[in-house]
Amino acid sequence: MAVVKRLNNILKYGLGPAARERKLADKARRREEKFASGLWQQGSELARRQYDSYEDYLGHQAAKLEGIDHRLRETEAEDLASFRERFAHCAGLAGARSVLCLGARLGTEVRALHGLGYFAVGIDLNPGADNAWVLPGDFHRLVFADASVDAVYTNALDHVFDLARVVAEIQRVLRPTGLFVADIIAGFEEGFTPGNFEALHWKNTAEFAGKIAELGGFTRESSRDLGQIRRDRWTQVVFRKPG
Repeated sequence: MAVVKRLNNILKYGLGPAARERKLADKARRREEKFASGLWQQGSELARRQYDSYEDYLGHQAAKLEGIDHRLRETEAEDLASFRERFAHCAGLAGARSVLCLGARLGTEVRALHGLGYFAVGIDLNPGADNAWVLPGDFHRLVFADASVDAVYTNALDHVFDLARVVAEIQRVLRPTGLFVADIIAGFEEGFTPGNFEALHWKNTAEFAGKIAELGGFTRESSRDLGQIRRDRWTQVVFRKPG
């Protein structure tokens, strides 16, 4: 399937740097059209993809891996180095021992944490077959005990159906003074337009971080610009649960 997709892209856009620019421009145009359509319900703070039901949402999100599995494997070594660098420079994590990773896909972030000496496990709606790093699971309904982990990490908040519910689950499983580390993609006011699988989006990073802190009763401990990671800009925000 990946070979057929690449051949179709060559036929449509050609080869070389100019072809890549044409492809990216076409993709951006289609994203903007979809975001402006009735598929998304846009509020003053948050925009939400419209689903017929929660089960519809689960099926849609679980289907993503099939389309990106080959790309994740191609960039696995690069992604592993990137995760290792951002965790190694996250000062708050220094005092943690156990980390739960939400929306972890193939588990590259879990492997990076293991390499730094943490006990870590991931969950994902569809971790794929024979995934030693990630368990099947829904971050709206965590199966872990109250106050059982030192830290929670995710870069998948743009795939959330119900933000309040997810934040409540994170708050529940964190130990007192535990950390929630969130890598947050730029908001729609900051130049990012959601694509085919994003379910939630926000106006800007700062206001969204404030919303998370409010919902979870967290203190915002730090914020760090991670810069451009491939085509998108990310910020890492560290929240702390009260003691």
